[in-house]
Amino acid sequence: MKTSATKTLFSKAVATLALTIGVAASGQAGELTYQGVTFTSSWSGNLLTLEIDAANRTGDWLDASTIGALQLKDLGSFSDVTLVSAPGLAANWTLSSNELNANGCGGGSHAGRSLCVSGDRVALADNMIFQFSFSGGAPDLEAPHLKVNFFGEGDRKVGSLLSQTIAPVPEPQTYAMLLGGLGLVGFMARRKRKQG
Repeated sequence: MKTSATKTLFSKAVATLALTIGVAASGQAGELTYQGVTFTSSWSGNLLTLEIDAANRTGDWLDASTIGALQLKDLGSFSDVTLVSAPGLAANWTLSSNELNANGCGGGSHAGRSLCVSGDRVALADNMIFQFSFSGGAPDLEAPHLKVNFFGEGDRKVGSLLSQTIAPVPEPQTYAMLLGGLGLVGFMARRKRKQG
């Protein structure tokens, strides 16, 4: 009887572990679509890549032609960040820890927790890639909060200042682990009913 109880306990522990792994496994990318513009964040180690696909703008952003600033926050903590690559003139943008507001990167500072880059406006296009490298601290790049400032002709701001989190999208193997864990729990429950 002791062996049967031990097996049952072990089986439940394995099933619970499988379910936990399936739920806890994090994706390596996140996606947000707003007014026809898709923002995709992906990370590998301490490198965060932000892709902006702005070829199919709609709504308030239909008349947007350039981007002048962007901010990423809710990034855990870090001691240093570098803009590794950016499209066109954005490679020369100024990096700060200030909050992005209607006037650019001029709000309060969030040193070691957020970054804001701004400068000469860059034409909106498909597949605009920004890459940031983080060092020190404990960066959490899984679900960055994004703010962007789009402009139309001249200095005319277009639409609202976007301020939303790019939630992670679980990878297919995460769903497979979750389904496997649920299947194992169901199998154990069915087996227990047959024994009882």
